[in-house]
Amino acid sequence: SVRSPRDIIFRSELDALAARFPNLGVTFLCSKGGPSGTGPSGRIDGSMLLRLVPDLAKRAVYTCGPEPYMTALRDGFDEVGVKPLAYYEESFGGYPSGVAPDDFAISSFVHFAKSGLEHRCAPGETLLDAARKCGVYVPTACQQGVCGTCRIAKLSGEVAMCDLGGLTSEEKSAGYILACCSRAQGTVSVDL
Repeated sequence: SVRSPRDIIFRSELDALAARFPNLGVTFLCSKGGPSGTGPSGRIDGSMLLRLVPDLAKRAVYTCGPEPYMTALRDGFDEVGVKPLAYYEESFGGYPSGVAPDDFAISSFVHFAKSGLEHRCAPGETLLDAARKCGVYVPTACQQGVCGTCRIAKLSGEVAMCDLGGLTSEEKSAGYILACCSRAQGTVSVDL
């Protein structure tokens, strides 16, 4: 998706890849007029998603772009009641716009169910930091909410999680969180 045909980056390279690999389809969606004046145009929404990718439920979706674009994609899935086989986002930066560590400064506790340990969290402290302070092992890699290595099951309570695509929507629905970027909001119990 781009605003106009002149905003398409690497167009010739993408066209060459599509010509070289018959199983690769490339569609340019311009919000202001199609790439040649005849292609699809408009903003991404549920009906556009299904028109462009009728078998969306069988596809893995990888997306990168500004947050409003990725929000429109997620809203589009909900709008038509279709969830892709898997969904991954790539975004950059720390906390989402408008969110600062002080926003997490509420009194909170984490209960490590398997270990039987409890920890009072400092303002802004992640569950990963809390686990380390208690000597509870959590495997990690990127520590930025991207890779998913620190995935843990949340048994109860609420967290504020600022992940960058490290969990699928299915994993989130199943109660998984990322310890590296989750902060307890009150009392939280995790399966560690």
